[in-house]
Amino acid sequence: MKYAVIFLLAIIISCNNGNAPDNSNNTTVVTNDTIPTIRRDVNPKAIASFSKPIPNSLNNWHFAVNVYETKETFRYLVKLEYMELRETDTLKIPNIGIWPKVAIHPGKEDYSCIIGFFDPENNFKEYKEVIAKDDKLKVTVLHHYGVTTYQSK
Repeated sequence: MKYAVIFLLAIIISCNNGNAPDNSNNTTVVTNDTIPTIRRDVNPKAIASFSKPIPNSLNNWHFAVNVYETKETFRYLVKLEYMELRETDTLKIPNIGIWPKVAIHPGKEDYSCIIGFFDPENNFKEYKEVIAKDDKLKVTVLHHYGVTTYQSK
């Protein structure tokens, strides 16, 4: 019994009178079982980073967010830093049939940023916001993402 997870990239334009679909049309269905769930090589360096200095005459403080790969292809470790605070979080990207591309964009607040990923059309999908305010670090999930699972015969 094989399970596959799919992400529909285009709408089916035509069917072949109820027969099997004609693969010569513009229909594109990608199953994500081509992306291994375990990484062969884990990059020890941050794959996405954001940093902003915090003015202080005595210390070299900054607000920083770094995302690191883990052994699991769609799971990441997030290291957070604000002044002397150091925290960690996790990030789980949905398997949408492409290798995950994680990025960090600046947020609206002085010490904030948005962690997200790119979809197959290269659109940035906001996932989590990290904000430092009043000597506290806060991580908020902005959107939830998922894929559909079906059982093939």
